[in-house]
Formats: sequence, structure tokens, C-alpha cells
Amino acid sequence: MRPIIGVPGLSSAKIQGLRFDASVAANAVLRAIQRAGGDPVVLSPLVDWANPDSRLWGFVDGLVLPGGPDIDPFRYGQLAEASYAGCSFDGQDDADAAAIAAAAERGIPALLICRGMQLWNVERGGDLVQHWPQQPQEHVDTIHDVEIAPGSALAAALGETASRAVSVSSYHHQAVGRVGEGLRVTARAADGAVEALEDPELNIVGVQWHPEDRSDSVASDQALFDWIVAQARARSSERSAA
Repeated sequence: MRPIIGVPGLSSAKIQGLRFDASVAANAVLRAIQRAGGDPVVLSPLVDWANPDSRLWGFVDGLVLPGGPDIDPFRYGQLAEASYAGCSFDGQDDADAAAIAAAAERGIPALLICRGMQLWNVERGGDLVQHWPQQPQEHVDTIHDVEIAPGSALAAALGETASRAVSVSSYHHQAVGRVGEGLRVTARAADGAVEALEDPELNIVGVQWHPEDRSDSVASDQALFDWIVAQARARSSERSAA
């Protein structure tokens, strides 16, 4: 059985081949889900995700929230700095936050990537550093190591690679500042940047890096998509049995 993995789309003002804006998701994310044995479905940010009567969540077994532009700093009580590069769609932050909330409330396993993890932190009362220092560790378009906390869900997802530092593909200029309520840091870069967050009460893992970038060639990156699909499959089986 191939579980259905919902992938919240990013509303972008410019899409090659279209005259108007559209909602999209990176094919690298979709391919990694397919490779893991799941069926990815791109979910429109125009849907009223917070509506309890929505049938959307009745068929979603798991959630992968990809990266994207900066989160509106107003959301965590700051004014935008010169480096701020926000979304094309004003409702993107609300839509993605509603997706995370639905996953938490309905017990849907979720993998939150880069912006997704940052937004989770903000929604839990944390904040962001709007422009993380480039020294001593560059985080934009680079490969670097992160240390994984033993005993974490992330460590379990990574399996045999979890006992040591793992190499990650990094592309972010913002980073987690104050950690949100109830969240646990489960990975850090050498310069102290938060690289992963978890809530021990939820089946949700957030990572700051982009595992989709090298998922076709790096086992530790594909392992995260294998994990979310396995969790989604288990949830689907439990629901079917019930």
C-alpha cells in the first residue's frame, strides 16, 4: 500500500509557461517521496485548511512541508530587516501554519523542511534570527556536518548514520533563535545553529537542511523520506483496521 503524502504547495507569482501565479512544489521533494514508496499530492494553499469540516485531512496519511521564502517577521514580533525576502502570496504563512496545526491535532506524521521547521518554531512561540552570520559556518548553498542527538526520533529515522555527525545540504540565511515551547533541539551545526526540532509528544520532525537535494544519492537524506512514508503507512494501516 502506498500512503498519500500531502505536500503543501507554494504560491508563486511567476511560473514558466503560465500567464498567472500558481501553486507548486519542488519535484525533488515529490521524487524522494515516490522513491520511498509514497504517493505525493500537492495541496493548494488556497484551501481553508483550518476548517474542521474540510475533507482534506481524511485522505492524507502524512505531511511533508518543504522549504521556501522567509516567514513574515511580524509573526514573531519583529520588524523586517533589509535581508527579508517574503512570499508572493500573503496567505502562505497562515496556510502552512494551518497544515502544521492539523498534523499535530490529528496525529498525522510530518516532516518539516527548512522554512517548515522555522514556522513550526514560530507557531510555538519561538523566534528567528533574520540573518544568521556567514562565519564561521556558511549556511547558504553549502554542505556541512550536523551533530544528531542520540535517542531522538531524528536519530531513529537516520538509523545507522545517527551515531555520528551527518553531512547535510544547507540553503538558508535565517535560523531558529528562541526555541518554541515544548520543542527539543535534536541537531546542531558546529556554529550552534539549530538544525532539527522535535516535540516528544508528536510524530513530527523538523530539519533545517534540504534532504531532497541529494536524496537520490545520499542515504541519510533519503532516510528522512523513507521515515515519513513508513510512519504514514503505519498510520494508514491503523486507521483501516479501526
